[in-house]
Amino acid sequence: MRIDPFQGRGKWFKGNLHAHSTNSDGRLSPAEVVSFYKERGWDFLAFTDHRLYTDNAEFNDKDFLIIPGVELDVSSHDPWRIYHVVGIGKGNLKDKKAGFQHMETIPCPSWKGLESAQYLIDLLNEKGNLSIFCHPIWSRLELGDFLDLERYFAIEIFNYGCAIENHTGLNTDFWDSLLRRGRKVWGVATDDGHNPETQGGGWVMVYAPELSRESILSALEAGRFYSSSGPEIYEYRVEDGEVYVRCSPVRAIHFVAYEEFGYSCWAQDGSTITSARHRLSGREKYVRVECVDIHGNTAWSNPIFLK
Repeated sequence: MRIDPFQGRGKWFKGNLHAHSTNSDGRLSPAEVVSFYKERGWDFLAFTDHRLYTDNAEFNDKDFLIIPGVELDVSSHDPWRIYHVVGIGKGNLKDKKAGFQHMETIPCPSWKGLESAQYLIDLLNEKGNLSIFCHPIWSRLELGDFLDLERYFAIEIFNYGCAIENHTGLNTDFWDSLLRRGRKVWGVATDDGHNPETQGGGWVMVYAPELSRESILSALEAGRFYSSSGPEIYEYRVEDGEVYVRCSPVRAIHFVAYEEFGYSCWAQDGSTITSARHRLSGREKYVRVECVDIHGNTAWSNPIFLK
């Protein structure tokens, strides 16, 4: 058996799925945000301003793609909890007028229980978007606060803005808790940048045939991507009971599986490694990989589901 999320025709495209501009509470204008990412080698960007759906298609060219999006929220004040959900536009509705329109303000509900947060996810999906559940640590959430939420395709496992501002950006423990329960949800790294200091530190690398909205969003939905704050992943697959990864030079490669079935491979004597293999037991529900460089920056694969 061979499971390879990156097989077939494709190229790597680098993108940010969570960004803010002066259209909401960002410091930079949309044009300035686009310039920041284009100058640093990003291929695509989703503007996700608060409660305002935007499709800044005027910035599209053959080498750079804008994906429309929005960030919605609802708060519980007893105890204080915040639920934020990003929607990125698939644009596949047969009736385009049935989706959100450029510069449309989207009202958010008042808190009436967890169904208020589920409403946001369902609304985004209904309007032709992929939903991402955002920064649960920053939002002061416990697993039980959102365990029953459904139908989001990904969770933010690393939010650079939250990491820089108050050390609340890493959310892989929650991700594994969902995966252990059989939830098939992808993990994304984002910037959530509101200013230049919180831009450029978390991204996704998408393996897709071309730089188009349909191609990128389809690859994201299928899990044909990895997330990173630094390292690169070149190959990642399960074949004949063994998981294999090849990456840029790192000090450690961690195979994360179900409980004690994981395995860590470390470089010796201050050197680096660029690949590793791990024999699976056959009892794992999933396996994913973390590649950590000498600075602590990480590349996170998506899980390969084994059961």
